[in-house]
Amino acid sequence: MKDTKIAWTDHTFNPWMGCTKVSPACANCYAERDMDKRWGRVSWGPSEKLTKNRMGLSLWGPDSERQRTKSPWKNVRRWNRAAADEGVVAKVFTGSLMDWAEDHPQAKEYRPKMWEVIRECQHLHFQMLTKRTERIAECLPTDWGDGYPNVWIGTTIEDNRVAHRQQYLAETPAVCRFVSYEPAIGPLNEMPLDGVDWLIYGGESGPGHRPEDKQWARDIRDRCFAEGIAFFHKQSSGYRTEMGIELDGELIRQFTIPREFAGVFRNAGTGLVRAKSVRKRASSERLEVNT
Repeated sequence: MKDTKIAWTDHTFNPWMGCTKVSPACANCYAERDMDKRWGRVSWGPSEKLTKNRMGLSLWGPDSERQRTKSPWKNVRRWNRAAADEGVVAKVFTGSLMDWAEDHPQAKEYRPKMWEVIRECQHLHFQMLTKRTERIAECLPTDWGDGYPNVWIGTTIEDNRVAHRQQYLAETPAVCRFVSYEPAIGPLNEMPLDGVDWLIYGGESGPGHRPEDKQWARDIRDRCFAEGIAFFHKQSSGYRTEMGIELDGELIRQFTIPREFAGVFRNAGTGLVRAKSVRKRASSERLEVNT
């Protein structure tokens, strides 16, 4: 069922394409690299430097368009049917080529339909990631209440400079709140962990990737373990994704337990498992499952 290389999810859903860089984490944006340079479909950069692509569209920058997609909406419903048939719940990262909470007129236009399909697909857990946590409350649907049972709300926090995003996240009612400490480009020792259920650590990957200090990963791992927060070590910094997935010789890829599903989480795309974490020593084939 899994159809993405992103280790912490099963699928990616982009209801529209396009965004604006707002943070140091955006400097080497993989979406820019893949969509513009590999496929020639998206033009990037500040609005005054935008050029139209071969489709006649400018999709990056504050004054550019946001192009609603077509096939991803069909894919979501297909994934939901497949998960229902298998009796599992699949994870869907939303979104890898856009920010669902962006302050943009077309994003505002598309969001109601996005929430509509999310409500419809109850066999999918949508991992909603944004760098604009100050806008989360404004962008939630009117029937949000204490949170949809199939929506995880998360934010990217690459270092202490943007640690304030956690405050807005902690104030958001959700069955799961998570932090993506990726790309890790500095320490994150000043960020409180209250209200955080899950933390993903990842060094930057791709051309021009910025180096990391593995002590950053150790420090946040130890803080997560001390506070009972699920910790997922995705990778070290490198020229491609999934390089250096072990931390000090250990594979640590924990998933949280959404509050609507106490005692159950979906482990690595294989089904529903009664457990909290999976840890594996690099020197051994023994797999520990901690209940």
